[in-house]
Amino acid sequence: MEREKLAEEIIDFCNTYKIFSKQKILILERNRVLEKLEDISFIENLIHVLILKSKRRKNIDNTRLKKLLVALEKERLDLEYDE
Repeated sequence: MEREKLAEEIIDFCNTYKIFSKQKILILERNRVLEKLEDISFIENLIHVLILKSKRRKNIDNTRLKKLLVALEKERLDLEYDE
């Protein structure tokens, strides 16, 4: 998944399933997310948050979640082992 589509998917998924509470809401702007996708620690933390928050929700589309997690992990690995 290209980074622009990945950023849009992250924003849509988090908004659709209310991953972040109103007190801790992140301003999920496409350009900001795209910038953060260059940071391995951001991606690792996002994966962790998505897994934890999604376990508590009953209406999560698990197929969509899995695709998002795989795309994030691929981005993380590409950054970590970039040649």
